[in-house]
Amino acid sequence: MIQKSYGDNKYGNLYLVPTPIGNLEDITYRAIKILNEVDIVYAEDTRETFTLLKYYNISKRIESCHKYSEMKNKDKIIKILLEGKNIAYVTDRGTPLISDPGNVIVDECIKNNINVISLPGPNALLPAINMSGLSNEKFIFYGFLNSKKSICKKELESLREEKYTLIFYESPFRIIDTLKVINEILGDRKIAIVREISKIHEEIVRDNISNIIQNYDKFKGEIVLIVEGCKEEKNNKIDMDLEFNELLKNGLSKKDAIKQLSDKYNINKNQIYEKYKE
Repeated sequence: MIQKSYGDNKYGNLYLVPTPIGNLEDITYRAIKILNEVDIVYAEDTRETFTLLKYYNISKRIESCHKYSEMKNKDKIIKILLEGKNIAYVTDRGTPLISDPGNVIVDECIKNNINVISLPGPNALLPAINMSGLSNEKFIFYGFLNSKKSICKKELESLREEKYTLIFYESPFRIIDTLKVINEILGDRKIAIVREISKIHEEIVRDNISNIIQNYDKFKGEIVLIVEGCKEEKNNKIDMDLEFNELLKNGLSKKDAIKQLSDKYNINKNQIYEKYKE
């Protein structure tokens, strides 16, 4: 199916409208125009959206649709769009679907040949990486790591050899624990903690993971975590596997073999232990 976003269309359009992540003035003229023109605004949090619309003197019907109610609302939303009415979908802050709800509605629209038009606009990850001081030439946006420690470790292990800068969203209540796990699995890398983007308390902390763990016990506000990519050579994994087995064959204990590899490759001992603990 080919979508012609701005051609004749017998159905209404679903507009994904990014909203300010901090300063209410961080919104495009086009976003304001669309919010004024659509028939209904569906919002992740109607209170947040009401405040935004009121700020721009937009009087519009607002309906709730968050991640726990998407399935319940999708048929109603599709019916409205099939009748030729236009809907704007907004989340609390930033761009819908990017670690936010909206995927269920978008998928249902596409199944029904309804245009999905995503407006460019505010998001947290791009300002964060630009202010981080780490490479922004190539990066991987991962979103939120799993809150369960064992699964989080597996996720990080899958990212361990990625050369590109890694971007995560994280809760201020979990950030220190997450840094400890990252230090264990990825090693003591350079990172930037970017918090409260576009707000008056915006702050960027740039340092190695171990120094931040040592000097901070908590952070406040919405956080984007930028982590330096892997600096190891590509053949380290193969060499390490061979060397580990050779060291064991030569009579070294697992503990001593891990220490020797840690010293040689400048990798955290816990990280190597995780790899060979079975």
